[in-house]
Amino acid sequence: MSPFASPFVRALSVLSASSLVLAFALAVTMPPTSTLAQLITRWRPTGVQGLEAFIDRNLPDWAWDSVVLPVLSRPCWLMPVEAALVFGGIATTVALRRLRTAERRRG
Repeated sequence: MSPFASPFVRALSVLSASSLVLAFALAVTMPPTSTLAQLITRWRPTGVQGLEAFIDRNLPDWAWDSVVLPVLSRPCWLMPVEAALVFGGIATTVALRRLRTAERRRG
């Protein structure tokens, strides 16, 4: 049985491909300089303020300025590309580990 036939690897591969499609769609349909904060504001006008309130309630004070604001200032298509790379990397790692384990069992 192929290590790529695992349901977990398939699910991660689908997530990776879907994230790449979303990134491409955002890159094509949004203006080139649009940020993630602008995209969130376009979907929900109070979205960034709600996110800030949530971060302030649940995370340390430095999280908003040091982590979230830099992410929100990046291009809107970058986050789905990063997610695709992470999902694809995990899928590849799991598949290769299963392949090596299967080879060791054979001989």
